[in-house]
Amino acid sequence: MMNTQDKLINCDLCGKLPKLIENSVQYGTTNFIIIGESPAKDGWIESKRAFYNTSGKLQGTGRVLEKLLNNIGLTISDIYFTECCKCIISDRRNLEKCSKNCMPILIEQLNDIPCEIILTMGVHPTQAILQTKIKKFADYVGKEFDISLGNKKYKLIPIYHPSPLNPKGYKENVPIFDKIKKNSI
Repeated sequence: MMNTQDKLINCDLCGKLPKLIENSVQYGTTNFIIIGESPAKDGWIESKRAFYNTSGKLQGTGRVLEKLLNNIGLTISDIYFTECCKCIISDRRNLEKCSKNCMPILIEQLNDIPCEIILTMGVHPTQAILQTKIKKFADYVGKEFDISLGNKKYKLIPIYHPSPLNPKGYKENVPIFDKIKKNSI
């Protein structure tokens, strides 16, 4: 039986995979995982560390996320992180298809780590996991969804993508992280 990493390496459903990171999950110590969209070309496939570039500098999204995590006494090193798409997506129109292709691998990854809460960064990972088309993301952000994936139950909480370009990426996420701190950490 093939392990998750072997499945990633042998996958050709969306085309050629880029040079893969050693493990497509950053391991942490918290009871939640943050799930992004897909690896960035200059992201952790190259640096081997989520939200950092190859020079060891925290990238823009990482700086915003680190600030949110610091508000609840954590750092990026404390979190689990992965993406719903495991390869670099050159054409965003393929995100939905690639997420469906990667969902069995994502479910395996989630079932292998001790997380109870899933935070999805933005519309796409939220849609992929809830398997629904989202018309207005604001109607989902910060709400809690009880879901089952594989053999485990989770609480899914969508957050705004913490990009420095997103005006809601920090300010609108602060109450969500405060709620997480009160209830689960």
